[in-house]
Amino acid sequence: MSEALEETKGTRALRRRQRVLASVVRVFARVELLVDRVVWGLRQRFGRLGPLQIVAYRGFGTVARVALRGRVLEASVLERSLPADSRLRSFRRMLRRFFSRELPDATVRARLGTSAVDGCTDDEGYFDLTVPAPDLGDAAPWSLAEIEVVGAKVRGLVPVRATVEILIPGAGAKLGIISDIDDTVLQTHVTQKLKMIWVTLSGSAFTRMPFEGTSALYHALAQGAGDASGEAHNPVFYVSKSPWNLYDFLLDFLDHHGLPRGPLLLRDIGLREAPPVDHKSAAVRELLELYPELPFVLIGDSGERDPEIYLEAAASHPGRIVAVYIRDLGGKNRKDDAGERARTLCERARLYGTQMLWIEHASQALAHAREHGLAAAQPQAS
Repeated sequence: MSEALEETKGTRALRRRQRVLASVVRVFARVELLVDRVVWGLRQRFGRLGPLQIVAYRGFGTVARVALRGRVLEASVLERSLPADSRLRSFRRMLRRFFSRELPDATVRARLGTSAVDGCTDDEGYFDLTVPAPDLGDAAPWSLAEIEVVGAKVRGLVPVRATVEILIPGAGAKLGIISDIDDTVLQTHVTQKLKMIWVTLSGSAFTRMPFEGTSALYHALAQGAGDASGEAHNPVFYVSKSPWNLYDFLLDFLDHHGLPRGPLLLRDIGLREAPPVDHKSAAVRELLELYPELPFVLIGDSGERDPEIYLEAAASHPGRIVAVYIRDLGGKNRKDDAGERARTLCERARLYGTQMLWIEHASQALAHAREHGLAAAQPQAS
């Protein structure tokens, strides 16, 4: 990095709180690990498996390798939301997402074309596999992989399979889009913790609302400038510190409201997880390093540290970040120094060779993207 990104007082205070919290978490982690091992030991000796479910997360990669992630659970717990769900039923479904029974130490096999790789689930049932990708050509950015549970250390295993979508950007991709979800796409009230918890627990993918104009902005960026075909060649990635427990909810929300299809990079809320602020930084860095030939647009909000995280990425990868759009939450969420913070960060963005635009409506970002050749032009009236 040619010039280190200076930390604000708020950032330093946040990191101090995280270090204290991490120390407390490590103590609980040891207790949790001990309990899990005792329970799992008893199940190995005396228990039997119920029906299993593979929750496979949309994968992504290149023609050389693909990242496949997911989780193996006992299937009786998870239920997808339905449009007719009441608030009470939505509340019950949401709680069940956080009380799933995972399958550790299971052998998982992934196949993509002629390539196959085996791996094991961790203590919380997660697997993370890297599959050598065959030559899939450039006909379409999306392919399908198959995942199968082929072994477990508990009696009663019935092999189970699942298919998962894989995104491999083709030669037509000229730009990558990385977007936060909470209070960037999905209205979550992330700066008002009690309201956020209630809205999250009682809403469904069909009742929760996106910010106006978000779908049009993302589709225009995905299509890119100068493409009259109307097809989306530019990949969109959704990065959030929301837990993987909400994966099906967020996927249904994005699909229901017409957002571009793309992989989700969420986090594990287990006690052994790193602080959430580091998760988003690591995810952005992973994507920038995986696709070194692509410039990126980064989209977030002012509620937490999105602007600072995105500037860290711009400083670490000179010339790669062509624009940063920050939704200004304003209102009750606006801090006393919000205006000064925005001015300081926008000036720093220019030093790193990018533009940071604080917006109140997605149409402002869309106008800027079109003006700078990053998004598809507005269709002409016939």
